Amino acid sequence: MWRSIHGRSSPRPTLLVSVALIALTLATAGLVAGEGSGTVYRGANPARFRSHMEWRTTTYGGGDSPDFILLRRTLLYLFVQQGETILLGSSGVGVGGALDNGDIQVLNPGQVSGTIGQESIPALAGAANPPQQGAFANGFSCVAQRAAIGDGRGRIASSAQELAGPLPATDGYSPCVYVAPVTGIYNLVFTGPSGDASNDEPRGISGLVVPPPEDFGPIQLTSVTSWDATVRDAAGNDLRGRLFAYYYAGNTGGGGRRITGESYVVTDSGFRYRVLFDGDPFGFIFYSNQLGFQNSDGAPLYRDLMADPTAGTQVQNELRELQGGARMLPPNYPIFISQPDPLVLDVLGIPRQPIAPAIDGLAFRGSAGDNSAGVAEGGDFSFTTTQPGVYYLVVSRDGVNFDPTEPRNRVLRGVVAAAGPVTVSWDGRDNMGEPFPTGDYLATGAIQGGEVHFPFLDVENNEFGGPTIELDNPPDVNGDGVNDCPRWSGGCFGAFYDDRGYRTADGTLVGTAINGPLCPGDASNPNGFGNPPQPAASDRLLGFDTRTDQRGFGFPFDANPAAICLPDSGFGDKKGLDLWTYYPSNVQQTPLRIVDPTAVTLRSLTASREGGRVIVRWETGVELDTLGFHILRSATGKLEDAARVTTSLIPARGTTAEGAAYSWAVESAGEPEGDEVYWLEELEVGGGSYRYGPVRPGAATADGDYRVSLPSITR
Repeated sequence: MWRSIHGRSSPRPTLLVSVALIALTLATAGLVAGEGSGTVYRGANPARFRSHMEWRTTTYGGGDSPDFILLRRTLLYLFVQQGETILLGSSGVGVGGALDNGDIQVLNPGQVSGTIGQESIPALAGAANPPQQGAFANGFSCVAQRAAIGDGRGRIASSAQELAGPLPATDGYSPCVYVAPVTGIYNLVFTGPSGDASNDEPRGISGLVVPPPEDFGPIQLTSVTSWDATVRDAAGNDLRGRLFAYYYAGNTGGGGRRITGESYVVTDSGFRYRVLFDGDPFGFIFYSNQLGFQNSDGAPLYRDLMADPTAGTQVQNELRELQGGARMLPPNYPIFISQPDPLVLDVLGIPRQPIAPAIDGLAFRGSAGDNSAGVAEGGDFSFTTTQPGVYYLVVSRDGVNFDPTEPRNRVLRGVVAAAGPVTVSWDGRDNMGEPFPTGDYLATGAIQGGEVHFPFLDVENNEFGGPTIELDNPPDVNGDGVNDCPRWSGGCFGAFYDDRGYRTADGTLVGTAINGPLCPGDASNPNGFGNPPQPAASDRLLGFDTRTDQRGFGFPFDANPAAICLPDSGFGDKKGLDLWTYYPSNVQQTPLRIVDPTAVTLRSLTASREGGRVIVRWETGVELDTLGFHILRSATGKLEDAARVTTSLIPARGTTAEGAAYSWAVESAGEPEGDEVYWLEELEVGGGSYRYGPVRPGAATADGDYRVSLPSITR
């Protein structure tokens, strides 16, 4: 299924969403010591395969995605409190022979620096205080402890030792031992027999859940078959949920090896997702983030990436050159192999329990005042939100279909960094860039809390569908003591995908047509080459149930030709496929109106105090379907406190060719100067109304007119 960078003779590393590499369900978790691959593969289906954890020098990303640069290695994070003991073991340690460079290194809190995927790992140096065998001032080496003590500790040499965990468990392995000098998050580096500066492809490993003896030897190269990182307290209790990573590099050793796994991804707002994978990877990377992929204008994409077909084969495989200015975004959510320890969440600043998102006060203020805008003029939406997240606004063409991907609708998306008021500008155009015509419309808005994306990068085949995603800790929205799953297909198992063509923000068409196939097809492939999912997109409002095989794609054979969208390629080949879910807020609606820009042009609106009266004067340029006018007055300066002071409608006198001049005398309310304000209200033949102003009266000028300067107001 996968090819080498250099040809068919060895596997090509593939970036893949696969949680099998990280964890499998462990029904007897409470009976098992340790945390590591023994946790992952205990009780696993023997017909499936494991992934071997990698530490290699290959770098992925860059090019059109400069923020997405990941070294192909698994850097683990482990929370430990001062005085607790870290017990360590690996099949990559002490293999014997010429190729015996494997080690387990622990870096003390604060020693590792740099962005995720490009971390700088310092050399171990200096004397530990207090001293420990194998310890340095900034960390620990299992190999150094082995040498100092002169025994074979730290080596996991069989499946039985892997499953038993560290001594004193029956059949357990003899661990390297490091007592935490301080409380904090430590980093762990497991290297295979090739050491930490090699890119040797693991060859000959079986990938079996119960590995043969040779899988524990030198053929591991840059991978580790078995590993363990157990935290034990002073009472001898092994502590779970302390270990996590931000991405995982794995290798199954060959194609056609179906693996199954489980992990927990936790968002910044405390939503925890249990993820199970059922796929056929080879070399791959699993990660997750908040936004998935990015459009050319920086907004979330919610679509797939396509490699540039003119680039070289490996450049396409690694998605370094992309179509339409879209890009990949880096990992940013921690991935646990067990239910996270609440102490770890506290240290990471993640709430222990999520709070359901909510928005309020959705409104539109257009260029023509109030909720009205001229054609192609647009305006601003405003609302408040209770928490950060991704907002979405959809202006519906017919008031019924609110599909954000409908070309004649308009979707506006962005990231809310903090709770509070939000303002979003709209240019008055639909998703195709065409202006909304005159008429009355509805817009909906919501915020997506706990949003998480699982990108599939260059995954040719995924016949069985998946992964299965379950919201593990839904909030209690209505306060009845019962956690509430989202009300969409699959409930807590619901998610979304969209494997159709689209146009990026810079105007580039990606795929064959908007909402059409990404790849062309022929008579035998009417839905496009690669055997894409059917349907090609989940329901955009209700999602789909990830427990089904609805998102299955590709073929049961190697499907990785030299270029994207060839007849013998799997659907995921040289593409980035997005899969996402979130917790929805309440949905609010607001009306808006698009009006002819020449319907009314208000040239001026003035007010003056003359004796005990206020004279309101206005002049229109042209009038269309205007029935007449009313005057509104507020003693507080606020529109919500305003009331009509005209006892009857002032009839309209203008035409579509020319406007008219008007004036109206109102008895002054006697309010102090600065408090009393007036609005002009226009009523239309069709029943609509529009307000202009406010204007604040003052003392009359020499010509008897106090003018409040206004630009020409068009609605």
